[in-house]
Amino acid sequence: MEHTELLAPAGNMQCLIAAVQNGADAVYFGGGEFNARRGAENFSGESLREAIDYCRLRGVKTHITLNTLLFDRELYDAVSFAAMAYRLGCDAVIVQDVGLAKILRAELPGLAIHASTQMGIHDIGGVEFCRKNGITRAVLSRELPLIEIRRLHSMSDLELEFFCHGALCMGFSGSCLYSSMAGERSGNRGSCAQPCRKCATVAQARRASEEELCLSPNDICMIDELGALRDAGIVSFKIEGRMKSPEYVATVTRIYRNALDGRAAADSRAKLFDIFNRGEFSTSHLYSDSVRTGGIGRARPDRGLVGEAQRSVQGEKRSVPIVARLEVTPHMPSELTLECKGRSVTVTGDAAEVSQREFNPGRYAAQIAKLGGTAFAVGSVEVSGGGFIPVSTVNAMRRRAADELAAAMLERREADVSRAAAEAHMHHRTPANGSPLCYVKVRTVAQARAAIAAGADIVAIEPVEPAAFELKTAEDMGFPHLWIALPNVLLTQGAHSAYKRLIDSGVFSGAEVNNIGQAAMVEHLSERIAGIGVNVCNSASMNMLLDMGFTGVIPSPELTSAQLRSLSNGFGSAMIINVYGRTPLMQLLHCPVKEYRGCQSCRGSAGVVTDGEGRRFPLSNMRFGDDNGRYCLVRMNNCSITYTCDIVHEAGMVYAYGAVIECGDDAAAAVRAIKTGGERPADFTRGHWNRRVN
Repeated sequence: MEHTELLAPAGNMQCLIAAVQNGADAVYFGGGEFNARRGAENFSGESLREAIDYCRLRGVKTHITLNTLLFDRELYDAVSFAAMAYRLGCDAVIVQDVGLAKILRAELPGLAIHASTQMGIHDIGGVEFCRKNGITRAVLSRELPLIEIRRLHSMSDLELEFFCHGALCMGFSGSCLYSSMAGERSGNRGSCAQPCRKCATVAQARRASEEELCLSPNDICMIDELGALRDAGIVSFKIEGRMKSPEYVATVTRIYRNALDGRAAADSRAKLFDIFNRGEFSTSHLYSDSVRTGGIGRARPDRGLVGEAQRSVQGEKRSVPIVARLEVTPHMPSELTLECKGRSVTVTGDAAEVSQREFNPGRYAAQIAKLGGTAFAVGSVEVSGGGFIPVSTVNAMRRRAADELAAAMLERREADVSRAAAEAHMHHRTPANGSPLCYVKVRTVAQARAAIAAGADIVAIEPVEPAAFELKTAEDMGFPHLWIALPNVLLTQGAHSAYKRLIDSGVFSGAEVNNIGQAAMVEHLSERIAGIGVNVCNSASMNMLLDMGFTGVIPSPELTSAQLRSLSNGFGSAMIINVYGRTPLMQLLHCPVKEYRGCQSCRGSAGVVTDGEGRRFPLSNMRFGDDNGRYCLVRMNNCSITYTCDIVHEAGMVYAYGAVIECGDDAAAAVRAIKTGGERPADFTRGHWNRRVN
């Protein structure tokens, strides 16, 4: 198997060394803030420079994670950090926030940008969004089937990266609000508390026991699928694990390096299992749903495996060959030249003397070859001149030359972004005046009719089964402001075809999209808004979407009232605030009800997940199908209804207010609550209105 890029994780310097010395072609790591593993040790200041230098000298690329959502107050600091990493020589930054990506593309044009898996790139629309906006690589969603990866590669020349090993989130990355709604620790901002790894059951009548873990999936292992993935168009195989130990990083990196190079050992899978597992491994949805839940994370390596990992970082296995030339002509200053990858340095030493013995070039070559502690190894040595210099002089020249060669190979770039330049992308637009509108998103035609009768201004339908949705039913309602709402994930060609039929039908006057890849699908509609799935948290993202032709945006539910008020001061007429409804916590391709109770052929309402505290999280589903079979996208919704109708007016935000109605909720009650501020639900939450996320 030909050499393919292997991208390994590094939560600290020990892990980075383990990755490099065990064959990683590239390493990804964070810089403290603004990355999705803020709990890792990470790198900043001098340690960031040290990490990048260590990799550059050994020909290993560095990808810096800037893969979280950002608030306005953080954007400039994130851009400044990216500029510093670029000056130091990083090869790419991994980004989730579309507003940050826009600023970096404009202000640091030489910096390569990769779309994080948190951006939710899983279809051709997402791939093309990346390509058009200067993003050179997409880290695809872990749930993609092989047939869809192959199709994306055939339709675009964008580089595709895919996770080959490690933890699998239960929900689609970038579409999870479970941790932030359960507390204040946001998975979108790098501080996920992993409530999905705690006890949960699909039983409705009781709380989950400690043994029940229906939201905790097993890890993925693609050791046997690397050839198929490479043939499908994957150019970089990514190992998850920035919170793992150096022994884990060393073991997994070495095993995958050997497999990619055609040297896989018979016990590779067993060693991967022993170094860490959550029960049986899976291949996610590569061929079909192979995910199973309930496994508890554990490591059980024996002394031999641990010792193998520890020995792998002893000594230098990634040294770079250099050419050395030493000139020792009598009565002339001695000169040592080192060359590597087009760089050349020359240092001088004491004048050579006339040799009293037979000239011995090997004596000098042996001293020059003593490059331990550096990234270099002598490929060839040429000694000429016939003179004599002491060994101490040779050693001193070698050390100086090695240091100067390293410095020459680590030449810094020029890069700086002023605050004014960064904040120019955050300019506010003048909000229009007007009475607030009532926007309601529903699942069924009956709910749509109830919302219209109650006085909703705009009603968007997200059909339970898009391919079977009767267009004439929508027409018969005679409502001029009927919209179509798209879910966070349209995974297959069949799902896209089902929605394309609805979007192009002429029935709907507008659309709500919940993934950046869906923008092109609705660009011909006069009204289109970006829903919460697009994850808008700052002014730069607002501006980017408005520049793309969106007429409105529903900001992230992770924003507080103060943050929403700040955005509304500049974008009021383009904002819709969800003030009523169940916040969608996770989008699931693997159905926990199906795993534990068998498929229930659900049509809208898909059961309940109950946690260890007895909280009940309703599940709803959408049904899709094509030539490759039928599947559901299952949504886990919050246990309580978010309700801020009675206080949103007090905050001085007057624009559009929205409600999210699931199959069991009352659409008419939601409209009345928005219009009057009354009718509080029996069990409600204020969400993040007064609770800032971490």
